[in-house]
Amino acid sequence: MNRIGTTLTVLILAVCAMPALAEQDRSASNSVFLEGGGPGLAYSLNYERIFENDFGLRVGFSYLSVSATAGSSSAAATMWTVPVLAQYLGLGSGNHALELGAGATVVGVSGAGNSGPFAASASGTLVLGTAILGYRRQPPGGGFQFRIGVEALIGKGLALSESDRNPDKVGVLPWAYMSLGFSI
Repeated sequence: MNRIGTTLTVLILAVCAMPALAEQDRSASNSVFLEGGGPGLAYSLNYERIFENDFGLRVGFSYLSVSATAGSSSAAATMWTVPVLAQYLGLGSGNHALELGAGATVVGVSGAGNSGPFAASASGTLVLGTAILGYRRQPPGGGFQFRIGVEALIGKGLALSESDRNPDKVGVLPWAYMSLGFSI
């Protein structure tokens, strides 16, 4: 029992001291990065502003459009997303940090199709919650930025399996992300 208490005390002190271990203050507080997966779903182009050395606010945008034609039938669909997140980067040292964040992604979708004399179209907007946990390599003075991690998408009708999918219940869907960018 004494070992558990000692281990917990050492871990708590280490986590509390980690922000003080940073080699220097972050002078590069603006970042632009392209992210695959993540809160933008397929991809997103993002801008992030870091303040107080440990906190970041980011906003992104993505757009996808697909269409198909077969004989006299055609269909088209579009999707756009706007992810907005707040992030904490205080657990790290130098170029390396644990990235913790939460926010929301606004998703807009539309689609249309026709076959002979029949045509239909629909559109809608929804908001998904998001939480991220990842690794970030970002030099405090600016330069190349790399991020990788996992995310939880939270929203109505989300589930891992088709049998658990219920449009009236809030579910969680695990997602991954990786990004490359530059900070100045």
